[in-house]
Amino acid sequence: MLAITEIVFDKLPNTPNRTAPLGLIARIVTGGLTGACVAVGGGQSAFVGAGLGLIGGIVGCFGGYQARARLVRSLGQPDFNVALIEDLIAIGGSLFIVSRF
Repeated sequence: MLAITEIVFDKLPNTPNRTAPLGLIARIVTGGLTGACVAVGGGQSAFVGAGLGLIGGIVGCFGGYQARARLVRSLGQPDFNVALIEDLIAIGGSLFIVSRF
């Protein structure tokens, strides 16, 4: 449900940058929670998974922002088009990782 909400709200013109405090905090919290869940599902420590997920949320937030902004500029495409491709990569990558562990 959170992923669908993210996909929809990310495309709205009045949505703040993902690096704004509210978006960053949400990514840190959901990254930690997801990391813990994946780790426990794989028989590993929830704390290690949460820590790695938290770091992934931060790196993904800032790295994703920079990558998307640079792609928009270099490709000359609207942000919406690049955002859709970003979502497909994120969903595909997530499914790949979860299906391996």
